[in-house]
Amino acid sequence: MTEPVTPASVAAEAHAFFAARAPKRERRGMLHGVGDDDVVGVGLTQPEDEAAEVAEAQRWQRELFDAGLAWLDGPVALGGRGLDHSYVELVAGIAAEYELPSTGTYMVSHGIVAPTILAHGTPEQHKAFLPGIWRGDLICCQLFSEPEAGSDLASLRTTAVRDGDDWIVTGQKVWSSFAHVAKLGELLVRTGPPESRHRGLSMFLIDMDSPGIDVRPLRQVTGSEHFNEVFLDGVRVPDARRLGPVDGGWNIAMTTVGSERSVLGRAHNGIMIEPVIRLFALARSTGAIDDPAIQDLLAECWAREQVLHETATRLRDAGGPAPGSVVKLMTTSDMEYYSDVAARLLGYRMVADTGAWGTYSWSQLLLSAPSHRIAGGSDEIQRNILAERVLGLPREERPVSEKSA
Repeated sequence: MTEPVTPASVAAEAHAFFAARAPKRERRGMLHGVGDDDVVGVGLTQPEDEAAEVAEAQRWQRELFDAGLAWLDGPVALGGRGLDHSYVELVAGIAAEYELPSTGTYMVSHGIVAPTILAHGTPEQHKAFLPGIWRGDLICCQLFSEPEAGSDLASLRTTAVRDGDDWIVTGQKVWSSFAHVAKLGELLVRTGPPESRHRGLSMFLIDMDSPGIDVRPLRQVTGSEHFNEVFLDGVRVPDARRLGPVDGGWNIAMTTVGSERSVLGRAHNGIMIEPVIRLFALARSTGAIDDPAIQDLLAECWAREQVLHETATRLRDAGGPAPGSVVKLMTTSDMEYYSDVAARLLGYRMVADTGAWGTYSWSQLLLSAPSHRIAGGSDEIQRNILAERVLGLPREERPVSEKSA
């Protein structure tokens, strides 16, 4: 007789699996000067270290999948466990207790592209892509933004023209995380006339090694190169790779960006590594912990962290419109606040990299903040969404071209 699956049984299963493969994680932030001092967990790998990290992530993801711990809320027929999302958060919290390989390479794959394929793909597309994505065989990237179509995504210019059973794609994308290591791209293109704006967009799943694709990494101020620009020159894509109806890509894109925003609000999203605990330790190491002004700042940091996690949990459980916009705005605001507090504690050491433990790592958080304000829709876009869709305020004046679309 099969034992019923409960939170306790899954927790025991996860602990046994992780404990057999890795030691318990020390609360790194509690002791200043101990262990890795990175505060940002995603997108800071230096180019020379990336290949080894990707290979280790793939190996680890296969082990998770084979053990039934990779896709807890996925359909059983596709390799998931068929459990509700609370089990995902449960196992993620347990995983955070162990020194496990980084799977940041799969943030786009698992948190953004896979949910979109599951929501809008055909049964054939589900079978073709989802097991491979969750097993770690397919690293994915998102091909949305363009040099002149960022926040105004409906103005994108990359085109797809029908040619029999294929489409010919020509254009350029930019800010595509992990495109240089990805095998599969979620590609938003224009299949209607330019004036159709969001009503003339379609979505495709494209092999990143297709002839005509040129991926060029963009070095960031932090030294990492996980962003890319992607050039598409007459790339042939089968119509069977189309996700959803022709000219119906806008609604699919909204599913994608909604998933992206939600990733930022998860308790264990990997964006920041114990920032508040680390700030307390930093204050102790600098001798500022007894300063009443610093104590007020640290209390604010702690309160922000608690409010974010509680808000994210309530919004996830309640559903409703635009929860991702709320948690994204809160996350980016918190990231900037933590950076400001670190600068107050470190002074000139925030920018004068002496190689001392726990100094320049805070500069990396500060320098990473602008990208998070933009990713998944800028802060201004998020505020418009909340104002119009949640609060019911009058819509912002639209361009004439959009009104006529």
